[in-house]
Amino acid sequence: MQVVVRVLNLALGVVVTALIARTLKSAGYGEWSTIFAILSLTSYFMSFGAESIVVREAARDPAREREWLGAIMAMRLIALAPVMLISLGAILLVQQSHTMLLVGLILVVFMPFDGIGVLQLVFQLRVNNRIPMLVLTIRSVLWGVAVLVIYERGGGMVALAIALVLTNLAGSIVQTVAALRTLGRWPRPSRARLGELLRASLPLGLTGMLVVGYGRIDQVIVLQAVGSRAAGLYGAVYSVLDRAHFVPISVLVTLAPIMAAAWPTDPTRMLRAARLTAELMAITSLGALAFASVAATPLVRLFFGPDYTAAAPALPVLGGAFVFICFGYLNGNLMVVLGLQRRFLKISLMALIFNLAGNLVLVPLTGFIGAAWMTLATEMLVCAMCLSAILRELKRPLPRPGRITRTVLAAALLFGALSGLNALSASLVVLVLAACALYPVLLLGLGALGREDIAVVLKRAELT
Repeated sequence: MQVVVRVLNLALGVVVTALIARTLKSAGYGEWSTIFAILSLTSYFMSFGAESIVVREAARDPAREREWLGAIMAMRLIALAPVMLISLGAILLVQQSHTMLLVGLILVVFMPFDGIGVLQLVFQLRVNNRIPMLVLTIRSVLWGVAVLVIYERGGGMVALAIALVLTNLAGSIVQTVAALRTLGRWPRPSRARLGELLRASLPLGLTGMLVVGYGRIDQVIVLQAVGSRAAGLYGAVYSVLDRAHFVPISVLVTLAPIMAAAWPTDPTRMLRAARLTAELMAITSLGALAFASVAATPLVRLFFGPDYTAAAPALPVLGGAFVFICFGYLNGNLMVVLGLQRRFLKISLMALIFNLAGNLVLVPLTGFIGAAWMTLATEMLVCAMCLSAILRELKRPLPRPGRITRTVLAAALLFGALSGLNALSASLVVLVLAACALYPVLLLGLGALGREDIAVVLKRAELT
Protein backbone atom coordinates (compact mmCIF):
# COMPACT_ATOMS: atom_id res chain seq x y z
CA MET A 1 0.00 0.00 0.00
CA GLN A 2 2.80 2.37 0.89
CA VAL A 3 4.65 1.85 -2.36
CA VAL A 4 1.54 2.30 -4.51
CA VAL A 5 0.44 5.46 -2.70
CA ARG A 6 3.95 6.89 -2.68
CA VAL A 7 4.39 6.18 -6.39
CA LEU A 8 1.18 8.08 -7.15
CA ASN A 9 2.32 10.94 -4.92
CA LEU A 10 5.73 10.82 -6.57
CA ALA A 11 4.13 11.22 -9.99
CA LEU A 12 2.17 14.21 -8.73
CA GLY A 13 5.27 15.58 -7.02
CA VAL A 14 7.31 15.41 -10.22
CA VAL A 15 4.63 17.40 -12.04
CA VAL A 16 4.53 19.94 -9.23
CA THR A 17 8.32 20.28 -9.19
CA ALA A 18 8.28 20.83 -12.95
CA LEU A 19 5.68 23.59 -12.55
CA ILE A 20 7.74 25.26 -9.82
CA ALA A 21 10.87 25.11 -11.96
CA ARG A 22 9.01 26.62 -14.91
CA THR A 23 7.45 29.29 -12.68
CA LEU A 24 10.70 30.44 -11.08
CA LYS A 25 13.04 29.84 -14.05
CA SER A 26 16.51 28.44 -13.44
CA ALA A 27 17.88 31.36 -11.39
CA GLY A 28 14.83 31.61 -9.12
CA TYR A 29 14.72 27.84 -8.72
CA GLY A 30 18.36 27.91 -7.68
CA GLU A 31 17.48 30.28 -4.83
CA TRP A 32 14.42 28.18 -3.89
CA SER A 33 16.47 24.96 -3.81
CA THR A 34 19.21 26.57 -1.74
CA ILE A 35 16.70 27.76 0.89
CA PHE A 36 15.50 24.21 1.37
CA ALA A 37 19.05 22.88 1.43
CA ILE A 38 19.81 25.28 4.29
CA LEU A 39 16.61 24.44 6.19
CA SER A 40 17.33 20.73 5.82
CA LEU A 41 20.66 21.33 7.51
CA THR A 42 19.37 23.49 10.35
CA SER A 43 16.01 21.84 11.06
CA TYR A 44 17.78 18.58 11.78
CA PHE A 45 18.68 20.05 15.18
CA MET A 46 14.96 19.96 16.07
CA SER A 47 15.07 16.25 16.88
CA PHE A 48 18.74 15.41 16.28
CA GLY A 49 17.95 11.99 14.82
CA ALA A 50 16.10 10.88 17.94
CA GLU A 51 13.20 9.34 15.98
CA SER A 52 15.12 6.13 15.35
CA ILE A 53 15.99 5.88 19.06
CA VAL A 54 12.30 6.27 19.96
CA VAL A 55 11.32 3.58 17.43
CA ARG A 56 13.97 1.22 18.76
CA GLU A 57 13.11 1.66 22.44
CA ALA A 58 9.32 1.80 22.07
CA ALA A 59 9.34 -1.29 19.84
CA ARG A 60 11.23 -3.18 22.53
CA ASP A 61 9.10 -1.84 25.41
CA PRO A 62 5.61 -0.81 24.15
CA ALA A 63 4.42 -0.04 27.71
CA ARG A 64 6.61 3.08 27.74
CA GLU A 65 5.59 4.28 24.27
CA ARG A 66 3.86 7.46 25.49
CA GLU A 67 6.86 8.38 27.62
CA TRP A 68 9.21 8.12 24.64
CA LEU A 69 6.85 10.10 22.39
CA GLY A 70 6.51 12.80 25.04
CA ALA A 71 10.29 12.93 25.42
CA ILE A 72 10.94 13.56 21.74
CA MET A 73 8.22 16.24 21.60
CA ALA A 74 9.83 17.99 24.59
CA MET A 75 13.21 17.70 22.91
CA ARG A 76 11.85 19.44 19.82
CA LEU A 77 10.34 22.21 21.91
CA ILE A 78 13.64 22.86 23.71
CA ALA A 79 15.54 23.08 20.41
CA LEU A 80 12.96 25.23 18.60
CA ALA A 81 14.21 28.75 19.36
CA PRO A 82 17.93 28.08 18.71
CA VAL A 83 17.12 26.29 15.45
CA MET A 84 14.99 29.18 14.21
CA LEU A 85 17.77 31.67 14.98
CA ILE A 86 20.41 29.51 13.27
CA SER A 87 18.15 29.14 10.22
CA LEU A 88 17.61 32.87 9.91
CA GLY A 89 21.32 33.55 10.29
CA ALA A 90 22.24 31.03 7.60
CA ILE A 91 19.71 32.44 5.13
CA LEU A 92 20.97 35.97 5.80
CA LEU A 93 24.51 34.84 4.94
CA VAL A 94 23.68 33.22 1.56
CA GLN A 95 20.66 35.22 0.36
CA GLN A 96 21.06 36.80 -3.06
CA SER A 97 17.82 38.79 -3.24
CA HIS A 98 15.15 40.35 -1.04
CA THR A 99 12.68 37.74 -2.30
CA MET A 100 14.96 34.89 -1.22
CA LEU A 101 15.28 36.47 2.22
CA LEU A 102 11.51 36.94 2.59
CA VAL A 103 10.75 33.36 1.56
CA GLY A 104 13.30 32.07 4.06
CA LEU A 105 11.69 34.17 6.78
CA ILE A 106 8.21 32.81 6.00
CA LEU A 107 9.38 29.20 6.16
CA VAL A 108 11.29 29.74 9.41
CA VAL A 109 8.35 31.47 11.14
CA PHE A 110 6.13 28.46 10.47
CA MET A 111 8.79 25.98 11.59
CA PRO A 112 7.14 25.38 15.03
CA PHE A 113 4.21 23.61 13.37
CA ASP A 114 6.55 20.87 12.17
CA GLY A 115 7.15 19.80 15.77
CA ILE A 116 4.02 17.67 16.01
CA GLY A 117 5.21 15.71 13.00
CA VAL A 118 6.88 13.21 15.32
CA LEU A 119 3.42 11.80 16.09
CA GLN A 120 3.74 9.85 12.84
CA LEU A 121 5.90 7.50 14.92
CA VAL A 122 2.65 6.30 16.52
CA PHE A 123 1.66 4.71 13.22
CA GLN A 124 5.14 3.45 12.38
CA LEU A 125 5.31 1.54 15.68
CA ARG A 126 2.00 -0.12 14.85
CA VAL A 127 3.06 -0.86 11.25
CA ASN A 128 -0.05 1.09 10.21
CA ASN A 129 0.53 2.92 6.94
CA ARG A 130 -2.99 4.19 6.31
CA ILE A 131 -2.93 7.50 8.17
CA PRO A 132 0.60 8.51 7.06
CA MET A 133 -0.32 7.78 3.46
CA LEU A 134 -3.56 9.75 3.84
CA VAL A 135 -1.63 12.71 5.25
CA LEU A 136 0.94 12.46 2.46
CA THR A 137 -1.81 12.45 -0.16
CA ILE A 138 -3.64 15.41 1.41
CA ARG A 139 -0.46 17.45 1.43
CA SER A 140 0.46 16.45 -2.13
CA VAL A 141 -2.94 17.20 -3.59
CA LEU A 142 -3.34 20.56 -1.81
CA TRP A 143 0.21 21.55 -2.72
CA GLY A 144 -0.33 20.49 -6.33
CA VAL A 145 -3.51 22.54 -6.66
CA ALA A 146 -1.84 25.57 -5.07
CA VAL A 147 1.20 25.36 -7.37
CA LEU A 148 -1.02 25.00 -10.44
CA VAL A 149 -3.01 28.11 -9.47
CA ILE A 150 0.18 30.08 -8.82
CA TYR A 151 1.65 28.91 -12.13
CA GLU A 152 -1.47 29.88 -14.09
CA ARG A 153 -1.68 33.31 -12.44
CA GLY A 154 2.00 34.10 -12.80
CA GLY A 155 2.80 34.05 -9.08
CA GLY A 156 6.25 33.91 -7.61
CA MET A 157 8.40 32.49 -4.86
CA VAL A 158 6.60 34.24 -1.99
CA ALA A 159 3.21 32.83 -3.03
CA LEU A 160 4.74 29.36 -3.25
CA ALA A 161 6.20 29.65 0.26
CA ILE A 162 2.86 30.69 1.77
CA ALA A 163 1.05 27.86 -0.03
CA LEU A 164 3.63 25.34 1.17
CA VAL A 165 3.34 26.20 4.84
CA LEU A 166 -0.48 26.14 4.69
CA THR A 167 -0.64 22.73 3.01
CA ASN A 168 1.89 21.28 5.47
CA LEU A 169 -0.18 22.69 8.33
CA ALA A 170 -3.33 21.01 7.02
CA GLY A 171 -1.58 17.63 6.88
CA SER A 172 -0.13 18.09 10.37
CA ILE A 173 -3.59 18.77 11.83
CA VAL A 174 -5.03 15.58 10.31
CA GLN A 175 -2.05 13.51 11.50
CA THR A 176 -2.20 14.93 15.04
CA VAL A 177 -5.93 14.28 15.45
CA ALA A 178 -5.55 10.69 14.19
CA ALA A 179 -2.51 10.05 16.43
CA LEU A 180 -4.28 11.31 19.54
CA ARG A 181 -7.29 9.14 18.79
CA THR A 182 -4.96 6.15 18.55
CA LEU A 183 -3.07 6.99 21.75
CA GLY A 184 -6.13 8.00 23.75
CA ARG A 185 -4.41 10.96 25.41
CA TRP A 186 -1.61 13.44 24.79
CA PRO A 187 1.82 11.95 25.48
CA ARG A 188 3.50 13.60 28.45
CA PRO A 189 7.27 13.92 28.63
CA SER A 190 9.14 11.89 31.20
CA ARG A 191 12.32 13.37 32.65
CA ALA A 192 13.87 9.96 32.84
CA ARG A 193 13.07 9.16 29.19
CA LEU A 194 14.12 12.65 28.07
CA GLY A 195 17.52 12.23 29.71
CA GLU A 196 17.97 8.79 28.15
CA LEU A 197 16.88 10.10 24.77
CA LEU A 198 19.33 13.01 24.90
CA ARG A 199 22.22 10.75 25.85
CA ALA A 200 21.39 8.09 23.26
CA SER A 201 20.65 10.51 20.44
CA LEU A 202 23.74 12.72 20.85
CA PRO A 203 26.13 10.58 18.76
CA LEU A 204 23.33 9.61 16.38
CA GLY A 205 22.22 13.23 16.07
CA LEU A 206 25.72 14.41 15.28
CA THR A 207 25.92 11.62 12.72
CA GLY A 208 22.64 12.64 11.11
CA MET A 209 23.73 16.26 11.03
CA LEU A 210 26.88 15.25 9.17
CA VAL A 211 24.86 13.07 6.78
CA VAL A 212 22.49 15.93 6.02
CA GLY A 213 25.53 18.18 5.72
CA TYR A 214 27.33 16.17 3.05
CA GLY A 215 23.99 15.60 1.30
CA ARG A 216 23.09 19.30 1.11
CA ILE A 217 26.25 21.36 1.25
CA ASP A 218 26.89 20.83 -2.46
CA GLN A 219 23.81 22.89 -3.38
CA VAL A 220 25.13 25.84 -1.37
CA ILE A 221 28.63 25.47 -2.86
CA VAL A 222 27.22 25.41 -6.40
CA LEU A 223 25.23 28.59 -5.72
CA GLN A 224 28.21 30.43 -4.27
CA ALA A 225 30.86 29.15 -6.71
CA VAL A 226 29.02 28.94 -10.03
CA GLY A 227 25.90 31.08 -9.63
CA SER A 228 22.13 30.81 -9.30
CA ARG A 229 21.50 29.41 -12.79
CA ALA A 230 23.86 26.46 -12.23
CA ALA A 231 22.32 25.99 -8.79
CA GLY A 232 18.88 25.90 -10.42
CA LEU A 233 19.97 23.26 -12.94
CA TYR A 234 21.52 21.11 -10.22
CA GLY A 235 18.59 21.68 -7.86
CA ALA A 236 16.16 20.50 -10.53
CA VAL A 237 17.79 17.10 -11.10
CA TYR A 238 18.60 16.73 -7.40
CA SER A 239 14.90 17.14 -6.64
CA VAL A 240 14.30 13.92 -8.58
CA LEU A 241 16.79 12.17 -6.29
CA ASP A 242 15.10 13.68 -3.24
CA ARG A 243 11.69 12.36 -4.26
CA ALA A 244 13.09 8.91 -5.01
CA HIS A 245 13.88 8.52 -1.30
CA PHE A 246 10.32 7.23 -0.94
CA VAL A 247 11.65 3.80 -1.93
CA PRO A 248 13.94 3.14 1.07
CA ILE A 249 11.61 5.07 3.39
CA SER A 250 8.61 2.92 2.37
CA VAL A 251 10.51 -0.28 3.03
CA LEU A 252 12.07 0.74 6.34
CA VAL A 253 8.93 2.30 7.82
CA THR A 254 7.61 -1.26 7.96
CA LEU A 255 10.78 -3.28 8.53
CA ALA A 256 12.73 -1.00 10.91
CA PRO A 257 10.53 -1.75 13.96
CA ILE A 258 10.73 -5.47 13.15
CA MET A 259 14.54 -5.43 13.06
CA ALA A 260 14.68 -3.35 16.24
CA ALA A 261 12.36 -5.71 18.12
CA ALA A 262 14.21 -8.83 16.89
CA TRP A 263 17.67 -7.77 18.09
CA PRO A 264 19.31 -9.18 20.13
CA THR A 265 16.81 -11.88 21.12
CA ASP A 266 16.22 -13.21 17.60
CA PRO A 267 19.20 -12.29 15.36
CA THR A 268 18.14 -14.78 12.67
CA ARG A 269 14.87 -12.94 12.21
CA MET A 270 16.67 -9.60 12.07
CA LEU A 271 19.04 -10.86 9.39
CA ARG A 272 16.12 -12.24 7.34
CA ALA A 273 14.44 -8.84 7.47
CA ALA A 274 17.71 -7.13 6.52
CA ARG A 275 18.23 -9.42 3.51
CA LEU A 276 14.66 -8.84 2.33
CA THR A 277 15.21 -5.10 2.67
CA ALA A 278 18.43 -5.26 0.63
CA GLU A 279 16.73 -7.26 -2.14
CA LEU A 280 13.86 -4.79 -2.37
CA MET A 281 16.29 -1.87 -2.45
CA ALA A 282 18.26 -3.48 -5.27
CA ILE A 283 15.21 -4.22 -7.42
CA THR A 284 13.92 -0.66 -7.34
CA SER A 285 17.16 1.35 -7.38
CA LEU A 286 18.99 -0.64 -10.08
CA GLY A 287 15.98 -0.56 -12.40
CA ALA A 288 15.70 3.19 -11.91
CA LEU A 289 19.42 3.62 -12.64
CA ALA A 290 19.15 1.63 -15.89
CA PHE A 291 16.23 3.75 -17.08
CA ALA A 292 17.72 7.11 -16.02
CA SER A 293 21.01 6.29 -17.73
CA VAL A 294 19.25 6.03 -21.09
CA ALA A 295 16.36 8.48 -20.80
CA ALA A 296 17.96 11.35 -18.84
CA THR A 297 17.68 14.02 -21.53
CA PRO A 298 14.04 13.47 -22.54
CA LEU A 299 13.06 13.09 -18.88
CA VAL A 300 14.62 16.40 -17.87
CA ARG A 301 13.14 18.13 -20.93
CA LEU A 302 9.69 16.74 -20.13
CA PHE A 303 9.78 17.58 -16.42
CA PHE A 304 11.49 20.95 -16.38
CA GLY A 305 11.42 22.29 -19.93
CA PRO A 306 14.13 22.96 -22.51
CA ASP A 307 15.84 25.54 -20.28
CA TYR A 308 16.96 22.70 -17.99
CA THR A 309 18.25 20.26 -20.62
CA ALA A 310 21.85 21.09 -19.72
CA ALA A 311 21.25 19.42 -16.34
CA ALA A 312 20.53 16.00 -17.89
CA PRO A 313 24.10 14.57 -17.66
CA ALA A 314 23.90 14.81 -13.85
CA LEU A 315 20.80 12.59 -13.62
CA PRO A 316 22.49 9.20 -14.32
CA VAL A 317 25.27 10.09 -11.88
CA LEU A 318 22.74 10.87 -9.16
CA GLY A 319 20.92 7.67 -10.15
CA GLY A 320 24.10 5.77 -9.27
CA ALA A 321 24.22 7.62 -5.96
CA PHE A 322 20.62 6.58 -5.33
CA VAL A 323 21.59 2.90 -5.41
CA PHE A 324 24.04 3.44 -2.55
CA ILE A 325 21.63 5.75 -0.74
CA CYS A 326 19.07 2.93 -0.64
CA PHE A 327 21.56 0.53 0.90
CA GLY A 328 22.73 3.37 3.13
CA TYR A 329 19.26 3.60 4.67
CA LEU A 330 19.47 -0.09 5.58
CA ASN A 331 23.02 0.21 6.91
CA GLY A 332 22.13 3.27 8.98
CA ASN A 333 19.19 1.49 10.54
CA LEU A 334 21.31 -1.54 11.38
CA MET A 335 23.97 0.68 12.93
CA VAL A 336 21.34 2.06 15.31
CA VAL A 337 19.86 -1.37 16.09
CA LEU A 338 23.32 -2.75 16.86
CA GLY A 339 24.23 0.25 19.02
CA LEU A 340 27.02 1.47 16.71
CA GLN A 341 26.08 5.15 16.86
CA ARG A 342 29.57 6.33 17.80
CA ARG A 343 31.18 4.43 14.95
CA PHE A 344 28.52 5.80 12.61
CA LEU A 345 29.49 9.29 13.80
CA LYS A 346 33.13 8.76 12.83
CA ILE A 347 32.13 7.44 9.40
CA SER A 348 29.87 10.41 8.75
CA LEU A 349 32.55 12.89 9.82
CA MET A 350 35.02 11.35 7.36
CA ALA A 351 32.32 11.46 4.67
CA LEU A 352 31.61 15.15 5.29
CA ILE A 353 35.31 16.06 5.08
CA PHE A 354 35.69 13.99 1.91
CA ASN A 355 32.57 15.51 0.32
CA LEU A 356 33.37 19.10 1.28
CA ALA A 357 36.96 18.92 0.05
CA GLY A 358 35.93 17.28 -3.20
CA ASN A 359 33.18 19.80 -3.89
CA LEU A 360 35.45 22.77 -3.17
CA VAL A 361 37.90 21.43 -5.75
CA LEU A 362 35.54 20.06 -8.43
CA VAL A 363 32.64 22.52 -8.48
CA PRO A 364 34.70 25.59 -9.51
CA LEU A 365 36.37 23.45 -12.22
CA THR A 366 33.46 21.37 -13.55
CA GLY A 367 30.30 23.04 -12.21
CA PHE A 368 27.36 21.10 -10.87
CA ILE A 369 28.49 17.89 -12.63
CA GLY A 370 31.37 17.75 -10.17
CA ALA A 371 28.89 18.04 -7.30
CA ALA A 372 26.93 15.09 -8.70
CA TRP A 373 30.04 12.93 -8.93
CA MET A 374 31.02 13.85 -5.38
CA THR A 375 27.55 12.79 -4.20
CA LEU A 376 28.08 9.38 -5.81
CA ALA A 377 31.61 8.98 -4.44
CA THR A 378 30.54 9.97 -0.92
CA GLU A 379 27.61 7.56 -0.83
CA MET A 380 29.86 4.72 -2.02
CA LEU A 381 32.38 5.50 0.70
CA VAL A 382 29.76 5.62 3.46
CA CYS A 383 28.08 2.42 2.30
CA ALA A 384 31.37 0.50 2.29
CA MET A 385 32.49 1.72 5.72
CA CYS A 386 29.10 1.07 7.36
CA LEU A 387 28.86 -2.42 5.90
CA SER A 388 32.34 -3.22 7.20
CA ALA A 389 31.43 -2.01 10.71
CA ILE A 390 28.18 -4.02 10.75
CA LEU A 391 29.86 -7.23 9.67
CA ARG A 392 32.59 -6.82 12.30
CA GLU A 393 29.97 -6.33 15.02
CA LEU A 394 27.97 -9.36 13.88
CA LYS A 395 31.21 -11.36 13.48
CA ARG A 396 30.05 -12.53 10.08
CA PRO A 397 31.69 -12.59 6.63
CA LEU A 398 30.32 -10.64 3.71
CA PRO A 399 26.97 -12.30 2.91
CA ARG A 400 26.40 -13.91 -0.45
CA PRO A 401 24.61 -11.49 -2.79
CA GLY A 402 22.02 -14.12 -3.73
CA ARG A 403 19.14 -12.56 -5.63
CA ILE A 404 20.90 -9.20 -5.75
CA THR A 405 23.32 -10.57 -8.37
CA ARG A 406 20.36 -11.59 -10.50
CA THR A 407 18.87 -8.14 -10.06
CA VAL A 408 22.11 -6.54 -11.28
CA LEU A 409 21.99 -8.75 -14.36
CA ALA A 410 18.34 -7.91 -14.99
CA ALA A 411 19.09 -4.17 -14.73
CA ALA A 412 22.08 -4.53 -17.07
CA LEU A 413 19.95 -6.31 -19.68
CA LEU A 414 17.29 -3.63 -19.30
CA PHE A 415 19.93 -0.95 -19.90
CA GLY A 416 21.10 -2.76 -23.04
CA ALA A 417 17.59 -3.10 -24.43
CA LEU A 418 16.71 0.53 -23.73
CA SER A 419 20.00 1.70 -25.23
CA GLY A 420 19.13 -0.19 -28.40
CA LEU A 421 15.72 1.45 -28.58
CA ASN A 422 17.30 4.85 -27.92
CA ALA A 423 19.74 4.29 -30.78
CA LEU A 424 16.69 3.77 -32.99
CA SER A 425 15.37 7.19 -31.85
CA ALA A 426 12.58 5.73 -29.74
CA SER A 427 10.42 8.28 -27.93
CA LEU A 428 10.25 8.61 -24.16
CA VAL A 429 6.82 6.95 -24.16
CA VAL A 430 8.28 3.90 -25.92
CA LEU A 431 11.18 3.76 -23.44
CA VAL A 432 8.79 3.93 -20.48
CA LEU A 433 6.51 1.21 -21.86
CA ALA A 434 9.47 -1.01 -22.75
CA ALA A 435 10.97 -0.64 -19.26
CA CYS A 436 7.65 -1.38 -17.52
CA ALA A 437 7.12 -4.47 -19.65
CA LEU A 438 10.67 -5.81 -19.82
CA TYR A 439 12.03 -5.30 -16.29
CA PRO A 440 9.45 -7.47 -14.46
CA VAL A 441 9.94 -10.20 -17.06
CA LEU A 442 13.70 -10.09 -16.58
CA LEU A 443 13.37 -10.17 -12.79
CA LEU A 444 11.04 -13.18 -12.92
CA GLY A 445 13.00 -14.96 -15.64
CA LEU A 446 16.33 -14.61 -13.84
CA GLY A 447 14.88 -15.49 -10.43
CA ALA A 448 15.46 -12.08 -8.83
CA LEU A 449 11.73 -11.99 -8.12
CA GLY A 450 9.79 -15.17 -7.48
CA ARG A 451 6.20 -16.13 -8.02
CA GLU A 452 5.91 -16.67 -4.30
CA ASP A 453 6.74 -13.00 -3.73
CA ILE A 454 3.89 -11.94 -5.98
CA ALA A 455 1.58 -14.46 -4.31
CA VAL A 456 2.31 -12.95 -0.89
CA VAL A 457 1.45 -9.48 -2.14
CA LEU A 458 -1.77 -10.65 -3.81
CA LYS A 459 -2.79 -12.63 -0.74
CA ARG A 460 -2.21 -9.62 1.48
CA ALA A 461 -4.22 -7.42 -0.84
CA GLU A 462 -7.04 -9.98 -0.82
CA LEU A 463 -7.05 -10.20 2.98
CA THR A 464 -7.28 -6.45 3.41
